[in-house]
Amino acid sequence: MLPYQPMRVNRKQVLAVFAVGIFVLFLVARSRPPSRYFSVSTLGDSVGKQEEIFHQHYPFSPNVTRGFRYENTDLDKAFYEFPIPKDALYVYKAFYDLRDPEGPRIRVCVTASCRVIDDPGTTIDLRVDGQSIGLGWKNSTNCCRCAVDGCKYFSYDIASKIYRGPVPETVSFHRNEHSAEILVEQPPSNYTDDISACTGPLHWYNDWPRLILYVETARLNGISRILVTWQSISKEVKAVIDYYQQKGIIDPHPWPVLPFNDEIDMYPQVHNAGQNLFNQYCNFWSGSKYTHLSDVDELLHIRHQNRTLYDLLEATARQNASIGGFRFQHTPLALNWIPEPFDYEKFLKLDALRSARTPNTDRWRLGKSIWMTNVTRISWVHYVLKFFAGRENYHVPRDQALLLHMRNSFQKSKAAPLFPDFRLWPKEQMTERLAKMADTIREIFRDGPPNYRTSTLPASEKCTMVWPSCWNAGASCFTSMSNHDDWIYAKPTPQSFHIPV
Repeated sequence: MLPYQPMRVNRKQVLAVFAVGIFVLFLVARSRPPSRYFSVSTLGDSVGKQEEIFHQHYPFSPNVTRGFRYENTDLDKAFYEFPIPKDALYVYKAFYDLRDPEGPRIRVCVTASCRVIDDPGTTIDLRVDGQSIGLGWKNSTNCCRCAVDGCKYFSYDIASKIYRGPVPETVSFHRNEHSAEILVEQPPSNYTDDISACTGPLHWYNDWPRLILYVETARLNGISRILVTWQSISKEVKAVIDYYQQKGIIDPHPWPVLPFNDEIDMYPQVHNAGQNLFNQYCNFWSGSKYTHLSDVDELLHIRHQNRTLYDLLEATARQNASIGGFRFQHTPLALNWIPEPFDYEKFLKLDALRSARTPNTDRWRLGKSIWMTNVTRISWVHYVLKFFAGRENYHVPRDQALLLHMRNSFQKSKAAPLFPDFRLWPKEQMTERLAKMADTIREIFRDGPPNYRTSTLPASEKCTMVWPSCWNAGASCFTSMSNHDDWIYAKPTPQSFHIPV
């Protein structure tokens, strides 16, 4: 009997066979349309439906980059391996929504050209199990009726007619001869008696001090959960987001660019880099009775701090049953709190917060709002555009609360203060709150002092002015901004991706 001899394996041959197999799969992927790339049996029953749909449209490993428009960064992972239809609509998410008093609807968040949406030759349909459920409305979530010159893509809320069938797993979104299956998500319907907030999307954002002040002020105002959407952020900002995520306060949400390929890239023509699509998503995300929408440089301030923000909202709503939203008036806030050049230890004293001012700049600006989540239909960046049940917006008087806007341009204002007796926090609480904030900052950056580049914001604002009709150039500023910091970029994920239809 021959002695046992282990089988010898030629590693080069194995690697060659493996490489050929990968190449064959690549050719197959390019030759098939997304709807047939994977089947349920191919993916296996253990894989969620959302991941199945995601991999149909983004079939390659998330570690593999196909496009090179953004210098082989994660933004390039939005490169679309399949043909993108001309004048495509970009579908983001679909929801089974119970808020309409008339009955349930399936609502879809979409980025589209109003020229295509309004074209009589464009047929849009929603289907469940192959049967049309009809369209109830297709409304822009922007303030404007249609796009301005050079900015052709707006955000839309496309809703079915009243749908009383079983909650479907997916809805089929059709535009003329093009279609795609979209997972139907169920937003919260049993709202908790508190306030959630949404901010973003963050583009070329490195201002970690302002983000910390925003979060800590929100917590003092009783805001329990914050949705932070981001596309390009510095490592320091990511560390802040991660810290508050671990505390259960921030829910981070990456915001990738629209799918693009060598022939088509509509992202530079999207109004405000898709912010109004995010605003609408915020309305589906929130599980709180009240939802606040603002930018990171805006703080809510209760004038009489013997009651909470939630108490103010509840008391006001009891006095007027028609209220659905609360509009807070814009108030400039001057904070000279970032040393230049940046000095971390000097900054940690936070003394400038003691002398925050409200300069009267004599320029009227729109403020921001809080809305009742269960009656809000379309939420715009500044206030609710459409309510259910005939609700309306209420203007909160300045003697009750303010929307503080801490723009850098307000810092050097020499205008007389709107409120001479203004304090960011009560005098007797100021020292304690500043000490707690400094301790939080030290805990976030316990591995070493953070960096802060004061040149980043001016560079971002300068690039944005090149795209004045779209207001926010976002990733379109990549060439100008990519070298200003060590950026972390958003990529498509099963939780956040767009499908061109």
